[in-house]
Amino acid sequence: MPQRQPWSSQSWLPFAILAFPVIAFSLLLPYFPVDETRYLSVGWEMWNKGSYIVPLQNGLPYSHKPPLLFWLFNLDWLLFGVNEGTLRFIPLIFSMMNVALVHRIAKRLWQDEQVARYAALVLASMLSYLLWSAVIMFDVVLTLWVLLAVDAVISAVKEQRLFWFIQLGIAIGLGILTKGPVVLVYVLPVALFAPFWAPGERPAGRWYASIALSLVIGIGVLSFWLIPAALTGGETYRRAILWGQTVNRMANSFAHRRPIWWYLPWIPTLLLPWTLFPPAWRAWKRLTADPGARMVMIWGGASLLVFSLLSGKQVHYLIPVLPAFSLLMAKSIAQEQGDVARWRLPIALLYLILGAGLLTASFINQGRVLRHFDLDEVRWAAGGLALVGALLFCLRPRTMPALVTRVAAASLACCALVLLGGQAMFMRYDLHPIAQAIREKQAEGYEVLHADKYHGQFHFMGRLERPLVELRSADEVGAYVATHDKVALITYEPDKRPIDAGECFFLQPFRSKQVVLWNRKGIDRYLKEAGAARQAEEKYE
Repeated sequence: MPQRQPWSSQSWLPFAILAFPVIAFSLLLPYFPVDETRYLSVGWEMWNKGSYIVPLQNGLPYSHKPPLLFWLFNLDWLLFGVNEGTLRFIPLIFSMMNVALVHRIAKRLWQDEQVARYAALVLASMLSYLLWSAVIMFDVVLTLWVLLAVDAVISAVKEQRLFWFIQLGIAIGLGILTKGPVVLVYVLPVALFAPFWAPGERPAGRWYASIALSLVIGIGVLSFWLIPAALTGGETYRRAILWGQTVNRMANSFAHRRPIWWYLPWIPTLLLPWTLFPPAWRAWKRLTADPGARMVMIWGGASLLVFSLLSGKQVHYLIPVLPAFSLLMAKSIAQEQGDVARWRLPIALLYLILGAGLLTASFINQGRVLRHFDLDEVRWAAGGLALVGALLFCLRPRTMPALVTRVAAASLACCALVLLGGQAMFMRYDLHPIAQAIREKQAEGYEVLHADKYHGQFHFMGRLERPLVELRSADEVGAYVATHDKVALITYEPDKRPIDAGECFFLQPFRSKQVVLWNRKGIDRYLKEAGAARQAEEKYE
């Protein structure tokens, strides 16, 4: 009778860990402004207007991102009808494919099934990766193309066939269609430095010619969208996608709006809880002689270096680098020998401190530190986190696979408890009520104005079919109102400001403020207050 494998080695475990938070997010959480709601609104306007080549935002061409993610929304709606419930499963599907590819890459690098299982489980249970696997953004989708490209390079190093360079080119092209040329930052170092991390007899000239062919193939894949978009989107859109998304961005990439070291403190946070798991990094120094480990170090290190030099730094730019860290940590964990039980203690301490910190914050100044949270929810979550830490502390695993499984399962418990503790606060991000009020006013013939920049946050939430009028100053609002009768105005006001019900059509809490849909009387007050504020500024200049 075959021996049953321990639970820690079951191939389904990383996928189960990823699935539970996404299901919970889909059932319990709103879509978060401004990023999620903006991208969904772009997809909605493409669907509503039938503009499948040129993405739209508020009725105008949207050039900030390529269309692949928006196509995925439209494919979802084609299959299931326009809905919100299935959309979070798009990043989940890509996230699961990423985990499967990390397992495959680890096997190809080290021919070790245990390392491959560790790599998949470590990636799936990183708290940051769990979060982004449930969020409507580009980075998890982009990660799939990065992993396919890396897999192609590894395969080409072992067997220099045309097929692998075609795969590399297609992956590059799809990566550009997802988020632009940034895919090259993750992929090119692995390909260009292959003679260093995998020295062999391959002719350097032939290798680099094949990489150039892959780039040509990638541009060809991109051209299937780029050429029709440039021809149909108009002159402004054409300049934006051909010039603004490449040359202009690179020309402005050394402004250093954030310091060069800005990413370094974020790396330990993104890798939690594995940052506090010593076996995940104790063997890194010994791995430099291993070709596979050198490749992973080049992949992660070069990407981090380039992004540190570029401007406009964002934490989620490092999501496609997390698989590199998971591979390196998995290889390091596999090197650990001897007693493993002691390595649970830092992780247990993490959850005990998180629980104690949340509980303390809920009592400081009668909970004012968490004034937009439900304190009972926070205290239940704090108790749960402390319980997770206590369980990790009390249970002594005998093997490394069992310990890795418990650390990964604790990440899942942490996500569930944070979700529980933040329910009241998360609901302050739900824009359905105000978006529905906007839809009703537009149906009544009102022009809905938006003070300051509009990020598209209401269009999909309210299924709006008409654009909002975006006005950047009180003077613009006043000029518009003077020539139109039926108008409503959206502004964002301090949370504690009293709003007269007779001056607005609708208001609701939003983040730490309140969003207000003013009527004509409220608009008049808005204009008077703006004029008074301008006079006060002029007086003190």
